[in-house]
Amino acid sequence: MRWRLGRALAAVTLVGVSGCASTNLVDAWPAMAEPTGWEPQAGVCTDAYSESSPRGSYKPLDCNASHGYETVHVGKFTGDAAALNAPPGATSPYRAAAWGECDTKATEYVGAPWRDGNVWIAVSLPSTGAWEGGARWFRCEIAVTSHELGDIKSTTKSLKGALAAGSDLLRGCYQVGKEDDAPWVPVACDQPHNTEYVGSFISNDSYDAVRDNLSAVHDKCRSLIAAYVGVPDDGNMKYRTGTYYSHPSKADWNAGDHGIRCHLWLNDKTLRSSLKGGGTKALPIN
Repeated sequence: MRWRLGRALAAVTLVGVSGCASTNLVDAWPAMAEPTGWEPQAGVCTDAYSESSPRGSYKPLDCNASHGYETVHVGKFTGDAAALNAPPGATSPYRAAAWGECDTKATEYVGAPWRDGNVWIAVSLPSTGAWEGGARWFRCEIAVTSHELGDIKSTTKSLKGALAAGSDLLRGCYQVGKEDDAPWVPVACDQPHNTEYVGSFISNDSYDAVRDNLSAVHDKCRSLIAAYVGVPDDGNMKYRTGTYYSHPSKADWNAGDHGIRCHLWLNDKTLRSSLKGGGTKALPIN
C-alpha cells in the first residue's frame, strides 16, 4: 500500500500597519529549511519489517519487549542517489551500496561476522511519499532466525554484542540426514553429530550457479574447512570431508547478500566434539 504525506501551506496574512517605517521582508524572515521528512532511529526494535517504511507503520519498541527486528544503523543516501525522484529500485547500485553498508554495520553491532550467527539482515527504505517529502535515510535491520534455514524468531533482548564468544546464537554443530531435504537438527558439539559450521565467504558467482550446487563453491568451502580444522588445503581435502553450503534466498541475493555459509559434513561418521583446530588427527584422509 502506498502512503503519501499530506502537505498544507499555511496562509499568512500581513495586517496593515500604520506609520511610515519600512520593513525589509527578505532580511526579517529566515529562509525555510528544505524538507527532510521523518527519520527512524538506530538501536530501537519493531515487530514488523518491510522494504518500504511509511511513517504510519513505524512503531518502535523497547528491545526488552518481545519483538522481531532491530535497527542497527540508519544511513543516508547522498549525491546522485539522493537526487533520484523515488527510492532506489531493487536492482539499483545505490540500493546495493546501502546493503553493503548495512552488512558492515551489522557485524560491528553484533560483535562478530553476523553470518556466523542465526541472524538475518535487510535494508528498509522510505516510502515513496516520505521520499517525496525529503527523506533520504535507509534502515539496517537485523533479526534472529530459529535455526540454520529457519524463520524469524521473536526475542526479548537487543542483539548488540550478541555474537560474543559463547553466544547461543552462534552456528555450530548439526545432525543431518542423508536425504537432500533432511532437516538440520542443531546440537551441542559434545553431542552426536555429523556436520559443523566452519565460516562464510562472499561469492562472485551468479545466483543460478550457486543454487545449482556449484562445484567451485564446494572447493572454496573445503579451503575454509582446511583453515578451520588445521589441515593442508590440497587435493586430499575431498578425501577428508564432504561439504554442505547454504546460500541466501533469491530475494536476499538480489538485495545484495552474496554470502555463502560453509559446513564440513562427515555423512555416516559420528562426532562428539568440535573439529576446530583438531588437525589431521581429527580429520584424516579416508
